[in-house]
Amino acid sequence: MGFISPLDDRYYDELRDYAASVSEMALTTYRIRVEVLYLDFLVRTLGRVGLIKPLSEEERSSLLALGGFSADDYRRFKELEDRLGHDVKAVEYLLREKLESVGLGRVAHLVHLGLTSEDTNNLALGILIKIATYKHLVLELAGLINALTTIMSNYADTPMLGRTHGQPATPTTFGKEIAYHASRVCYWLREITNIRLQGGKVSGATGSMASFPMISGDINWIGGELNNFVMGLGFEPAPVSIQILPPDSITHLLMVIGSMSQSLINLSQDLWVYNMLGYIRIRGKPIGSSTMPPHKVNPVDLENAEGNLKLGSSILMEIGRYIQVSRLQRDLSDSTIKRNIGLGIGHVILGVRRLTNVLSGLEVNNEALNRDLTSHWEVLSEAVQVRLRALGVVDAYEKALSIFKGSKMSAEDYEKSIRELGIKDERLLSLSPNRYIGYAREITMNGIKYCNDTMELVKNRAQEELERLRKLGFLG
Repeated sequence: MGFISPLDDRYYDELRDYAASVSEMALTTYRIRVEVLYLDFLVRTLGRVGLIKPLSEEERSSLLALGGFSADDYRRFKELEDRLGHDVKAVEYLLREKLESVGLGRVAHLVHLGLTSEDTNNLALGILIKIATYKHLVLELAGLINALTTIMSNYADTPMLGRTHGQPATPTTFGKEIAYHASRVCYWLREITNIRLQGGKVSGATGSMASFPMISGDINWIGGELNNFVMGLGFEPAPVSIQILPPDSITHLLMVIGSMSQSLINLSQDLWVYNMLGYIRIRGKPIGSSTMPPHKVNPVDLENAEGNLKLGSSILMEIGRYIQVSRLQRDLSDSTIKRNIGLGIGHVILGVRRLTNVLSGLEVNNEALNRDLTSHWEVLSEAVQVRLRALGVVDAYEKALSIFKGSKMSAEDYEKSIRELGIKDERLLSLSPNRYIGYAREITMNGIKYCNDTMELVKNRAQEELERLRKLGFLG
């Protein structure tokens, strides 16, 4: 059997559960479930105004149990789609057959009544995106943040040479530098979970709800009933639509996930450089190179993470950009584009997982960190000029510049320079690069608190979304 995407072959075992949530079969399952819930809503609504005999409790239970979707059901769906040339119409016909099979043929004529395909599709796609986000992506990001906070805690006060522009600079700590990246992930994770998808419209072929007064003029369709149905699925109703849902909230979410991925590329690249400098050791694969064993252990997981994050980000941001435009009331070009949302998030998940693997096995090489620090005493020039200025020396910066600029200093060189400047200040005389880290530890602790607070917020939001999806029958 051949595969087009590596997610369906090389990485399939890692993403098996995710694939089951975002596949074409999964999307069809969500469509079926949306149609079942809409039929239940419609029968109850029409029953209240006497247009149809309400279902008994037993009949309603049978209807709501139709959300299950087997491999045989999917094969039948594909047969119907091939014959009809329309996927949502095939869903409608399949559901009618299933209703007949459980003795509910008397309501089969109401399946999809008043709807256009995009009424079903926009809700089903919104469900898919929520499941991909809250069941899978958020879970992976939580694991990544846990790994990051462990490193932050372990190395909050482990001194490390800073390297602005790649050059030796004011010392920092390894934990604080990781805290920078962790806080970025937490920022984006908060953004992801704060977005409320305007994932719902039930408004017909051109968004005017034209068919609903034909069903009944005694029902408050526009002022309450249809909006209540959409909100019951966990979405904000769109106040105005065309045949398609306004794409803006989905675009917002995809762009945020894409931007979060870019921040993780930054983390991947920084870790790659730290590994190159010998500051960290990364647990390697059994064979690092096809030609250079045994000395070579390549940071393959880091590089794989970077590649997948770049690809996932590119896919999602391009989808978000593309779906912003639709000709008049609708054109179909966005349909094939949206089918790749699961693919884009899948690459992001794979990248996050690779990063978590790296961080879980990461070791800091304290010897290398200390060796670099003690080879660059010139980085204390900032401390010297700032301290002298604080003591009232007017030309302190210029004096420090004349001695430190372009130099590489040892401890002895630093001591000699201090003497040449006539400095007798105890703070500068007792200073060393590994002690010039300011409030790096405290900043790191603040970062840990921010991450912990974020995880509590995100946990509650994810539980809320997943519980709703379970109650509606979209999750087992």
